[in-house]
Amino acid sequence: MEGQAVTTNPLLIMAINMSIVFFVLIALGILMKIVYLIDPTKKKKEAPKTDTTVAASAASAAPAAPAVAAPSASAQNEDEVVAAIVGAIVAMGYSSEQIASIRPTATSAKWRLEGRLSGRG
Repeated sequence: MEGQAVTTNPLLIMAINMSIVFFVLIALGILMKIVYLIDPTKKKKEAPKTDTTVAASAASAAPAAPAVAAPSASAQNEDEVVAAIVGAIVAMGYSSEQIASIRPTATSAKWRLEGRLSGRG
């Protein structure tokens, strides 16, 4: 049997290759579930204190009308924050045309992770 193929049946070769591929995919899926369950980077929920639960219930009982007015105030604050950031960058020697975008910190964690994975950070 030296130098001879064990089988030349293309259907058998296809079945073996597909079985291997799907076995590896299932194994990776199980591994992903295990990592998700024991994720060490997941933030742990803290037990709420009695003072915070009273404040949270009082905040939830507040009428909805003030919440509608809040976005205009936050938009003004965002404009001020953007102006301060642009001013700081221009003071560092860059021109305002070189600034591509300014992202909020809530979404920057994903951008940081992307930078680390691509080797830039």
